[in-house]
Amino acid sequence: MFNIYIKLLNIIFVGLMAEKDVQAVLNEIVRRSNETVRRLRDLEERDSLIENRVSTMETAILASSEEKRDINDKIMLKIDEIEKNIIRIDNELLRINKIIEKVAKKTELKELENIISLYNPIKTNFITKEEAERIVEEKLKNVSV
Repeated sequence: MFNIYIKLLNIIFVGLMAEKDVQAVLNEIVRRSNETVRRLRDLEERDSLIENRVSTMETAILASSEEKRDINDKIMLKIDEIEKNIIRIDNELLRINKIIEKVAKKTELKELENIISLYNPIKTNFITKEEAERIVEEKLKNVSV
């Protein structure tokens, strides 16, 4: 484009064109120059809009990144809390297991219950010495006869 301007200026200064042609050439130069300035302004506006958009996106990305970092920190705190609770529950289970090992089992309790019921005078029919001697004598008489 710059070459066109130089050629037009050469033609003007050499004097090959009439004055009307020079005025037309100058008008064309001014028109093209104004058009170029308008395009340049449009490009500058687009550049400014793009810079604003990029700046807005950077701000949004930074805010999102900070928000995600906060959420991650909260999750890590919850995980630590859950881990502590699991350790506490595990320790409590160990303590309960030790207590359970010391407690009598159901079968042992049944065995003790049976032994106690055998020696319970209310439920068991005991005989006196005299009754035992009488029963033995009766059996001996029955065998001898």
